[in-house]
Amino acid sequence: MIRAYSPELDGTSELNTDDITFFQELIGMLRWATELGRVDILHKVALLSQYHASPRERHLEQLLNIFGYLKEHPKVTIHMDPDLPNIDYEVFNMEHDGFMEHYCDAEE
Repeated sequence: MIRAYSPELDGTSELNTDDITFFQELIGMLRWATELGRVDILHKVALLSQYHASPRERHLEQLLNIFGYLKEHPKVTIHMDPDLPNIDYEVFNMEHDGFMEHYCDAEE
């Protein structure tokens, strides 16, 4: 999507019935792509999915731009560190001084 594009402010005309169906099919494909691991497009797809029922011309255009991005970047990978994180569990200790002061009626 274009960086400065705000789909909620789009004032272009609404799509006709055939184009709405096309838009919905593309959204379905992109949602499946995010399920398969393309989290780099997840936010943009979620933004455009809001307009699933009544998309506008620029919404479709931005959706096609996402497909262009996928064509240009076919192999995006996420690298995970298999080591356990270094967590200080003392932070989660329930004996903090202010806990009972703020949550005096709390019960487990």
